[in-house]
Parts: sequence; C-alpha cells; structure tokens
Amino acid sequence: MKENKQRILVHIEKSNMPLDVENIRKAADIGNWNTAMKHCLELLVDGRINGQRTSKGWIFWPKQEAKTID
Repeated sequence: MKENKQRILVHIEKSNMPLDVENIRKAADIGNWNTAMKHCLELLVDGRINGQRTSKGWIFWPKQEAKTID
C-alpha cells in the first residue's frame, strides 16, 4: 500500500468522528487536495473505510466491524 494511503488510514482510524478531505490532507501531510481525495476514494472503493458525499463535500470515517450479540 502506498505511504499516503497508509497515513490516511492511520489518521482516519484514530479519529472518533467523520473527517473531511482537507483535515485528512493536513494530518497525512499530503500537499495536494486532489491527491488526498483520490486516495480516500480508492480506500472507499477497496472497502477499507466508509465515506459519504454530503452537501459540503465528502466525509470519511473508519470501517466498523459488525458486532454480533451472543
């Protein structure tokens, strides 16, 4: 996995709330917004993170494991 994607994953998994692309870009130390967005969308398509398009742009949050009740 590319270094940028790994840094994005680490930052998203540490967060307890959804993050927009600009916050992810700054935290992952990526210079270009479009590059950060591309990596986030690739991670979304790969099923590594969750994401949603909102009226203000995209937000992303960690993929949650389904918890079963025994």
